Amino acid sequence: MTSNDEKLQKVGEAIDRLCAIEITGRGVVGDLYAAARARQEGPLCLSVAQKLIERVQPGDVVVIATGLPTYPWFSGEQDGPVGAGTLARALVLALAARPVIVTEAIHLEMCRAAVRGAGLYPRGIDEALRLPTTAAVVAFPTDWTEAGREADRLQERLRPKALIAIERPGANDHGHYHSAGGFRLTDHCAKVDVLFERARAQGIVTVGIGDGGNELGCAMIRETVHQAVPRGVRCQCPCGGSVVPAAVTDHLIVAAISNWGAYGVEAALALLLDRREILHSRDVDRRVHEWCAQAEANNDGPGLLDPGTDAVPVEIHGDMVELLGFMVASGIDFGRLYKEPRYPWLAV
Repeated sequence: MTSNDEKLQKVGEAIDRLCAIEITGRGVVGDLYAAARARQEGPLCLSVAQKLIERVQPGDVVVIATGLPTYPWFSGEQDGPVGAGTLARALVLALAARPVIVTEAIHLEMCRAAVRGAGLYPRGIDEALRLPTTAAVVAFPTDWTEAGREADRLQERLRPKALIAIERPGANDHGHYHSAGGFRLTDHCAKVDVLFERARAQGIVTVGIGDGGNELGCAMIRETVHQAVPRGVRCQCPCGGSVVPAAVTDHLIVAAISNWGAYGVEAALALLLDRREILHSRDVDRRVHEWCAQAEANNDGPGLLDPGTDAVPVEIHGDMVELLGFMVASGIDFGRLYKEPRYPWLAV
């Protein structure tokens, strides 16, 4: 490994640690992150960013699945749609990709709001495949049979190069979806699992981003979820099963808040491509949260329509973006990518 590679790995480690810092008080993120890291090579966010750069060419589609119907309203939260909007922006800026966001019909407006807040045009698939700075936002079926047909149709039409799930619940071995607390969400969830399973079978890279063990991708760390998450082994619904999804993804990013895992991928893309602007700003972050809240995405925890995620107010999410941005700029300056650093004395 060269000196430059070592520096890159160290910044990647720092991005992971920052995104996985235990801020919500649940006390499970450290264990889940350690388990995910033990099963994968290299820093999690950096590895995913590298894979995206390898696989995605200008004009290629990246599917982003999000939306978690929160109990008892069965309305979406800001965790997921916010990260989907900002990551879509980053994929456009970094790779000239065509993001396609899939979610439940009930979550379409909050995902469109997130896309608009991030500075992109939310459009249908035809326009999103044709126009720059757009992202498609489409509904995916809640019925398994219809979901299978739609998965086949989308795979044929989009030919995606990567699929990313952000705070996206998955069905357990009994075919039921749950919140991290073990409440059943099955009837309200789009069955995007089948889309990921078929993509993975075709060799298309799949990524899960989660924070509680009930999200797509967490099958990779099933045993740790059972040990660390209070309702990990047995849910609170009649199925009596685990909250861990059955479907497997190629990569898993664990963060304290799932949106932060998406932010970490943005930061890693910015670092690898030597472009700080790929990571969105504090102002964009606030706008996306606020517009999502106006579209009735709640701040899960209190369940209020206040801008923020997992009971963490929007100002702190902005702080996280600022810290990541400073980390990326410093990582670039300290010699990995610039031939002529911003400060001449750093070349010494």
